[in-house]
Amino acid sequence: MSKQPIIFWQQHVSQWKDSALTQAQYCKKHQLNPQRLSHHKRKLETQETALVKTGFIALPIPEYLPQPELLTLHCTSGLSLSGIAPNNIDVVKQLTAVLS
Repeated sequence: MSKQPIIFWQQHVSQWKDSALTQAQYCKKHQLNPQRLSHHKRKLETQETALVKTGFIALPIPEYLPQPELLTLHCTSGLSLSGIAPNNIDVVKQLTAVLS
C-alpha cells in the first residue's frame, strides 16, 4: 500500500474527530464509505496503542525501493564488467588487477 491512502485516511480520521459530526454524518458530507473510516480509525488507534506500550510504531514498507545505479567498466581489450555496485567494488578491483 502506498503512503498516500494512509495519509488520506489519517487526515479524515483527524478531521472527523475535530468535527462535531457523527461518523455517518462526516462520511456522508465527504462522500466516504463509513465502514472504511471505521476500519482506518481502529487501525490508527491500534498503532497509537502500540506506540504507548512499546515506544515503537510499525511503519509501512514502501512498495518501491530504489535500486542503486549499476556501473559498467569497459576495458581497452574489449572486456566489459557490468553490474558494478558499491557492495562489490572490492571484487571489481581484484578482477581488474588480474585481467590487466
